Amino acid sequence: MKSVIYFSSCLVLTVFFHSVGLSQITITTSDLPNYFGAGKSSFMYVYSDTGIAMDVGTANSTSAQTWTLPAVSFTDSSRMDNVVPSATPYAADFPGAAYAQTFNYADSSSSFVIYQYFKLSSDSLFGIGSAEHFHYSYHGYVHDTVYIYDTTEFYAHFPVQLGNNSGGSADTANFGGGSLEVTTSTNTIDAFGTLILPIGSFQALRQSTKAVHNFYYNSSLVNSYTSYSFTWFTREGHKLEVETDTAKSGTVNLTSLSVTYSETTPVSAVRTHREAPSGFALEQNYPNPFNPTTAIRFRTSEISHVTLAVYNLLGDKVATLVNEEKSPGTYQVQFDGSRLSSGVYFYTLRSGNYTATKRLLLMK
Repeated sequence: MKSVIYFSSCLVLTVFFHSVGLSQITITTSDLPNYFGAGKSSFMYVYSDTGIAMDVGTANSTSAQTWTLPAVSFTDSSRMDNVVPSATPYAADFPGAAYAQTFNYADSSSSFVIYQYFKLSSDSLFGIGSAEHFHYSYHGYVHDTVYIYDTTEFYAHFPVQLGNNSGGSADTANFGGGSLEVTTSTNTIDAFGTLILPIGSFQALRQSTKAVHNFYYNSSLVNSYTSYSFTWFTREGHKLEVETDTAKSGTVNLTSLSVTYSETTPVSAVRTHREAPSGFALEQNYPNPFNPTTAIRFRTSEISHVTLAVYNLLGDKVATLVNEEKSPGTYQVQFDGSRLSSGVYFYTLRSGNYTATKRLLLMK
């Protein structure tokens, strides 16, 4: 999915870079103010489906390549704005912040505003926390709450250049009953060239990510598979990210795609919707907000491989609830958020050619 679900850790690298000859592109700390400048906005357009193919190229640190965004109709969009840290309502809680970003969402019954804060050392960028303001009505009661998180998280070491290993991550999803999914990923900046987008052509760095998914039952390994994702970063702040579980080079079938455009002057993000195939549906979780468990119902109309996963606002997968072939029918699964912090999360269903995403709110 990698939906809206995505901002800080990925956007950290979508800063201005300069080229030293044709064999090396480097990102330095001096480029960061250009990317995090107040008044700039990033718009993320998300498309998730099967049957889309793209030539992702190959790992190559000596020759420039060309990559083209496939022609797709995007199904969702979201926006992140850069702001001056001292101008935010929670500046006193993050006195060392050099940069800040904010994300807003509102519907008929709830709204939330999230501020994320960053600190820059001589050669590294760190996230130093966030402030989340939630306002919602639930069963006739109005709630207005602010959560302050001051945990420091490493994002990037500079200079960033071809051949760098930008780190990895490990994630464990516990399904109960002795069933676990352990996912380990590694990231490498392994290619450079030209990225062709509908708005123009841009120099870009490519980051490849390899994720190994191991499934355990009562501590015994019962299944394993490897998936790949690729991310292209441009000097203008644009970003393209795709996922595939078919191959790691050349023309591959994609399982998801998102593109982020950076704009100097904020404009309205446009959302385009597709009609869901008849007989497929993803329902809103209940209860919502919830603590710590909630039920998610979905329906499929054909035999197909179904995945249902939960993501945080950074686009990191925090749980895989379903990952198997399902017969036509209606299903319900429980999501346990007891190991997660309060906040907004997203859950995405993929079944055949149908993809849908909804928001859920964990309140502890």
